[in-house]
Amino acid sequence: MIAMDIDDILVSVNNIDSQVALEIVLKDLRILSYNKKENNQVIRLLDKAISKAKKTKFKRILLNLYSLKISQIHHLKPKIQEIIQIIEKMQLLLEDLDYAEGYALYYSHLWYIEKIQGNEKKAKKYIAKSAEKLNANNIEDEFVYYTCKYTYAVEKWLEEHDSESAIILEECVHYFFKEGFYRSLAQTVGLLSIIYSRLHENTKALNLSNSILANRALFENLPLDVKGIVYYFTGLGYMLDANLVVAESYFNETYDILKPIYKNSIYFAYYLVLLSYLATVRGLQGKTEQATDMVKEADKLLQTEFIKKNLDENSKKQITHTHNLTKFYNLSRLSNYNSQEYHELIKEIYEGCKVQYSEFITFSEFILNSDLDSDKLQSLLTIDNFSINRIKHLIKFMLEKQKLETEISQEQKTLNCIAILEKRVTTSKTTFIEHAYADLLIAQQLFSLKRYAEISPLLKQYENRLQRIEVLEMRIFMEAFIQVGAYKNGDPLGPALQYMAIKKCRNYGFSRLEDTLLNYLQLQQNEIARTI
Repeated sequence: MIAMDIDDILVSVNNIDSQVALEIVLKDLRILSYNKKENNQVIRLLDKAISKAKKTKFKRILLNLYSLKISQIHHLKPKIQEIIQIIEKMQLLLEDLDYAEGYALYYSHLWYIEKIQGNEKKAKKYIAKSAEKLNANNIEDEFVYYTCKYTYAVEKWLEEHDSESAIILEECVHYFFKEGFYRSLAQTVGLLSIIYSRLHENTKALNLSNSILANRALFENLPLDVKGIVYYFTGLGYMLDANLVVAESYFNETYDILKPIYKNSIYFAYYLVLLSYLATVRGLQGKTEQATDMVKEADKLLQTEFIKKNLDENSKKQITHTHNLTKFYNLSRLSNYNSQEYHELIKEIYEGCKVQYSEFITFSEFILNSDLDSDKLQSLLTIDNFSINRIKHLIKFMLEKQKLETEISQEQKTLNCIAILEKRVTTSKTTFIEHAYADLLIAQQLFSLKRYAEISPLLKQYENRLQRIEVLEMRIFMEAFIQVGAYKNGDPLGPALQYMAIKKCRNYGFSRLEDTLLNYLQLQQNEIARTI
């Protein structure tokens, strides 16, 4: 709960007459300012408290008030110069203070300034200094300790993808929950959800979000936009777990909340990426028109002055990359898709995937359908990041397919492709959808080798679990190939059931898949004709 409302704190600020009174006001202002970000009333209240504190000898409290002022405005790019001026004031105060907490705050703000301006080396130096102050001293102020630890964990994750970040953030969650810092709680849960998902700890990610949703007493007290963000990260957890129907339901809740208010919320960037995620989960479910609408809305929003003015460069790069992958996925489903027409989009995605996170299905489809040349594919193999490591077998698969028949026979090339997929690196965290994706590719290669009898046992494991494959196009393809295998194993209904899969493609507008399945069916019919 927010300790006091703005009017009550204003009375307290006006009545400041001692160090104790200032410390009480500081505690209330911390909760208020961290729960009401970029609020003009809060900013005016902080300015009044700063003015009062300047007239006292309590420089530590003044420094903390300056820090709160920065936290109120640091999400807005036009405020950078004002933030720099406040940081300089903090530096002057620290010259007369032996105050570890003050230095930790000071360096964490310097980290943010350098980070949003793209000065990674300087940012890393300052966050290290902030952590050094926290670790080398007995920090008594829990607020400073956990807010600076949060910043340190963010840097560790963004730059190193260090799993230690999750341990730190779990500690922060408990503090923010206990002390009523709801916005900090939402942000921390959000980052933890992403980290858990990247580490294939999807259960932890969902448990974390659902634990907040389950605590109705807490949830009902959250500000509206924070509720939207909790829904957002719950949806993200389900999306990364390939549970698209549930993911869409949570994303829809987020959309309904944030659409009317995103310009007045610090979470406007989440609204922008939400459009891409909605386009992703809808497109993967075959809701092509709805997905296209979301892509168009995101396209339009990315070009607005509001986004250009307020979105920092790091966020913009990730959001644009996610949006581009979603756009490519939907475009590549069309029957008239030609990679040459989307050369610039493909180039942008290729550059983005080297450093940005890429969702598994849309990234996999990009590798298979973008016609990247061998030099680009080889270049991706040298990169060590989570998203690329997850699909390196697909990159190797495409490299093998590109080999010329003057170098290797078609049969040997296909055998090599199968071997690459079968020998792919898997762990206990490899998801069901990843296994299904690879096995479906293997089935295609077996078909081209006319090793039909091997298709049925390979795909039999998915026959009673097709509903778990919520990527509709992939499920239809799997249904069709299960029937190919069944027909070759003596089931006379195989071709009829394949026609049913083709009809589904027609109903959902999966033109390319329809053409592919028709080609497979024609090849089978030709095979039958030759045996008669």
